[in-house]
Amino acid sequence: MVKVLFFSQTAQLAGTSAAQWPLVSPCDACAFWESLLKKYPALAHIHSACRLARNGEYLREGEKIHPGDEIAVIPPVSGG
Repeated sequence: MVKVLFFSQTAQLAGTSAAQWPLVSPCDACAFWESLLKKYPALAHIHSACRLARNGEYLREGEKIHPGDEIAVIPPVSGG
């Protein structure tokens, strides 16, 4: 299992701010997004602009998500 945290717009689209996600073996960000979008299809239109953070740090290309990790779905941020 991994704990998934949704913030701001992603929480609104997912209808929750947190979820427990079944994950039995490591996977990459693409595979994780694939499974996430099956459960929360409303995220599809913004997912390419979102970032994933694992255990408090942005997930880098090639890094894996492991059971027990905490994943944050970070929506696009704007400032001014």
